[in-house]
Parts: sequence; C-alpha cells; structure tokens
Amino acid sequence: MAAAVSELRSLPRLATALRAGGVKLGTDSLLLATRALGACELTRRTDVHAALRCSLVHDPGDFELFDALFDALFPAELNLPRDTRPLLPRSPLAGPAPAMKRLAQALLAVGEVRRLERREVEQTDASGTASDSEVLRRKDFEQMSAAELEAARDLLRQAMPRDATRLTRRHQQDALGQQLDLRAMLRASRAGREFVPRHRRLVEKPRDWVLIMDVSGSMAAYSRMFLHFAHALRRRGGGLEAFTFATRLTRITRVLRVSDPDLALAGVTSVVGDWDGGTRLGDCLAEFNRQWSRRVLSRGAWVLLLSDGLERGPPELLEAELGRLGRLAHQLVWLNPLLRSASYQPLAAGAAVIERHASLRQAAHNVDSLLDLGRLLGRRQNS
Repeated sequence: MAAAVSELRSLPRLATALRAGGVKLGTDSLLLATRALGACELTRRTDVHAALRCSLVHDPGDFELFDALFDALFPAELNLPRDTRPLLPRSPLAGPAPAMKRLAQALLAVGEVRRLERREVEQTDASGTASDSEVLRRKDFEQMSAAELEAARDLLRQAMPRDATRLTRRHQQDALGQQLDLRAMLRASRAGREFVPRHRRLVEKPRDWVLIMDVSGSMAAYSRMFLHFAHALRRRGGGLEAFTFATRLTRITRVLRVSDPDLALAGVTSVVGDWDGGTRLGDCLAEFNRQWSRRVLSRGAWVLLLSDGLERGPPELLEAELGRLGRLAHQLVWLNPLLRSASYQPLAAGAAVIERHASLRQAAHNVDSLLDLGRLLGRRQNS
C-alpha cells in the first residue's frame, strides 16, 4: 500500500484529472493538500483518501467523482501486472453512473483509461438532424459531461423569459384600459368638471415563488442544475424563497441573492450540509409549514417542489403536510425528473402522495424541460 499511496506526494497528476472532470481546483487547495499529506500516515490508504478529499474537493456534488477517480488511479489491489490500467466501473444491468463521463474525461486526461466498451462511450450522432445546442437541450442532466453541464448552465441563463407577473385585485387608471372607472367619473361629476369617460385596468405585480428542492443522493445532479434555474428566476423580479432538503430543511434564499451565479452556487454548497443524504420529505415539510409557511406564502406564492418522491418517512405524515401546503399555496407544482418517461407511474409511496396533492406536474431532467417550466411560470395568472 505504501508504494501506491506514496505516488500521491506528486499532486499535479491527481489535480490534472480532477480539473479535467470539472472540479474547480486552485493552488491554495493543492498547498493545503500537501500539508494534509504531511500530517497523515501515507501507508494508510483511508487516511490519505480522507485528507485529499477534504482539501481538494469543496463541492459535495464532486465527492462521487473524487471517490471513483481515487479508486481508479490508486486501486487497493497491488498484485496487478505493472502495465495494467484500471477500467471504469461498469455494470451490465445499470446505465452509466451520473459521474461516468466526467470520470472518463478525468482518466483520459492523465492517460489512465486503456479501453472502454463501446456502450459506455457511445455518443449521439446529430449530424444532419439538429444543432449541437438542440441536442444538448434534450440531453438528461445525469448523462452530461462537465463541459456539457457548463454549456447547459449558459443556455438556462440566456433563455430564461423575463415576464412573470400576476394580476392583483387593485386597479389603476389607464386610458387604454378595458374597464370604465366609474368612481373617477363620479368624482369628476361632483366636482363640476366636464364628463369624460375614464378607464382603468388591474395592477400587475411580479409573482412570488417558493422553491423546495430535494438534494438527496438520487436527485443531486438535477438539484445542482435547478439551482441555476432558481438563480435565473430570482432575477425576473418578485419575491423568491428557496429551501433545500434531504435529511433536514435549509433556507438558501439569502445565498441566491448574490448576482454572480457561480458565487451563489458556491455559497449554497457551504450552507447545505446534507447533500447526497437520505430523504425525509415529510419531516422537512412539517418544519417548513411550522416555521416558514405563514411568512412566505402570505401573498399567494407558487410552490415548486423538486423531488422524485422517494420518501423514507411514514406516508401519513407526508399526506398531512402536503395537504396543508397545498391549501396555503396558490399552485403546488411537482417537478419530477422521472416524468421524462411516458410510462412513468408514481408507484413509490411518497410519489403517490405528491401526485394526489400537486396542482401541476412537470419534468425537470434537461434544459428543454426547465425552459418549458420557465414559460409556464412566465404566463400571467389571476391573483
């Protein structure tokens, strides 16, 4: 083990692989990793792994990539032939893992992949059918490489519609309005002024939104992209409250107010401590209803619930809390990546409960689905 682990004293090779996989890695992190290695026993592989992961990886979304990359570059088995290169982990039954393409890019950058099965690196040939942008818009977030994810984030920022208003019950004078302003006409008549027809229209205000996002293990890839959607939605005006949940509820509203999207997402990573955890939707909604609902749902906000419905808690609690949330919200929109399949059925207990209480249902698995959601939310709705 000492021979394999001692290679980690040379960090540039590992840093090159991480950067190729999309990890943001600066010189300060490399210096911190060097000090961490100096403080641990290099013959203990688990200690080295923990030291490097803590110092080199700051986004919980990159933990899976780091773990797979560490195992591939520095396998625990030392009795392999000298020229043997580790293959990418694969399963004949399951599809590619979320970080498979990022891992492939990272290993290729340091020459660690000898061969890959055709099935694992198969790419869609879009020549003569659609542009690269159109293909990217239809691609599932889980199967995107690091470069494709960056391009998808740019598409979301550029294509988000700007109008998102609601009609209130208040009126204001407008010469082009369709309603006669009888009160204004009566006041003018009492004042002895010449009779002139006056018109009015309903006042429009930006719509309020409440986003509740599942950041558990099965939703991590989709939640990270939805955060970019949430940041773009915040710029459209109106009140926006955002929360994440896995094993506990976390309010991230203030973090999303940062104008730079990269800084905002980095801030979310720093405050959310249960990325890739289990799912306790019922408990988290109970906390939301108890502490936040009166404060953020008082003006008829739309609630966007991003989750696949894989709940570990009792369905009775989820039923009660979703019923309360549905009564308080103007609309309860269920965003489920699994709705990408036409044959999907909400068979999980949690998914069945959400299905009964949701006002609207929308897929949220690729750029096109989020842009469709943006157009839906941009429609003017009566108060």
